[in-house]
Amino acid sequence: MKTSLNELLLIEDFLLTSPGGEEKVLMQARLLLQPELQESIHWQQKTYQLVETYGREQLRKEISQVHQKLFASPEHLSFRQRIMRLFSK
Repeated sequence: MKTSLNELLLIEDFLLTSPGGEEKVLMQARLLLQPELQESIHWQQKTYQLVETYGREQLRKEISQVHQKLFASPEHLSFRQRIMRLFSK
């Protein structure tokens, strides 16, 4: 299945914006005329979900690395102690 650039732009516009009434009707008409468009929309949504999940996992890893650096390294002992005092009150 090959998706043209125009079709991809149409799908992205449909998925990433809030289409108005006219745009919704136009898209419904396209879906009736081009049944394969629904499959393309489905896979584009799946792709966005995967990218979002990957980005969240990367962010969690980065936060964990910063946490390890700040709270496990001896050179950050004074910082760690100040933070602990803030939360012990």
